[in-house]
Amino acid sequence: MSFIPVLDITNFAPMQVSAGVEYKLSAEVEPLDAANQSIEWSLVSGNATIVKKSDDQYYLTAHKSEEITVMATIRNGTLAD
Repeated sequence: MSFIPVLDITNFAPMQVSAGVEYKLSAEVEPLDAANQSIEWSLVSGNATIVKKSDDQYYLTAHKSEEITVMATIRNGTLAD
């Protein structure tokens, strides 16, 4: 079986968020049979917190009403962790 790299992260649309409300971050990995399907989320700008919970999902909570920018990445460089 060969290593299939991720080519794109799709289906993540901008959303309006309210301060103090938790939102699940989600997107899709292409191709569907890529070796690593785990998306990692990070905060680029804005006053918010991103946490990874026990269900292996990431959640964002805004601390005030403003524009927030997040980044979705895949750790895709090697076959080993």
